[in-house]
Amino acid sequence: MRLLANESIAGLGIKSIVVGTARNVDPKAPLPDAFLKKQREMEDWALGCDMSEVLDHPVVQGYRDLLQSVGRSAKRNPPTVPALIRNIQHRGSIPHINSIIDIYNVESLRSLLAIGGHDLDKVHEWIEFTVSKEEGVFLPILSTEKHVAKTDYVYRDAEGIMAWLDIRDGERYKFDDETGNAIFIIQGNANTSVGYRLEALGRIRDDMVTCMPDVEFETYVIHAGEGLELRE
Repeated sequence: MRLLANESIAGLGIKSIVVGTARNVDPKAPLPDAFLKKQREMEDWALGCDMSEVLDHPVVQGYRDLLQSVGRSAKRNPPTVPALIRNIQHRGSIPHINSIIDIYNVESLRSLLAIGGHDLDKVHEWIEFTVSKEEGVFLPILSTEKHVAKTDYVYRDAEGIMAWLDIRDGERYKFDDETGNAIFIIQGNANTSVGYRLEALGRIRDDMVTCMPDVEFETYVIHAGEGLELRE
């Protein structure tokens, strides 16, 4: 499978994208006590955190700046982590979906990074990271269709949009109980270094290995205007 980073994203400050593939995953794997302890700690932090401090953090501010640069309201379309925190505060607890999602949700809270997670076997032919350049529609997980403007940044495969504005992942590509291979995507922003994002993927890898001993994890960095092939 080929990854393509269109030059259009460089103008938004997205100079590189980090990607992780995890093969032989188990969405139903029991999570170890050490991870559950970390999950509770992040849940407690999210329940008690000062949202104004979160919004002012350079990582989150970078996502807000990205949204505003394409004419999207960061209030109406909040970055991933503030939206997750508000969900946790509304529910009173962190959502538990499956082991894969639980692992990268905890990492998102830790790093404040927007992390796209998709079933790799549902992706068709290639993934392109780009400014949309055309009007369209996008169906997020557990939501209604969203209008995609020409100026919106997305990534897509041969079948459709996988993620929109780095805030919503697509229904077509979501993890389910039968997922065997996963792909994680961190586009980042002008305030997130490649090293910072690779460290986040490394922690996802480490947490997966503790409960999915057969997992094979690889990381990639793709730069704007370039392409690369995922190893099979």
